[in-house]
Amino acid sequence: MEHLAVDPGSARSGVGAALVEAVRDVGRRAGCRRPVASVWEFNAAARPFYQAIGLRPMQVRMDQLL
Repeated sequence: MEHLAVDPGSARSGVGAALVEAVRDVGRRAGCRRPVASVWEFNAAARPFYQAIGLRPMQVRMDQLL
């Protein structure tokens, strides 16, 4: 999942969870085995949301500007 967003006025209303569930449904029908979400480190509000709906951290990517 990339670029999932909810209008700030709709935050914590269940809209985000419903969007993710729709993605899960499409994925199941397509034969996918697991959803994967990329979350930027600075997006502190998103990480707890994804964990609350059952996703768990699986990788830490690190970078550096040259």
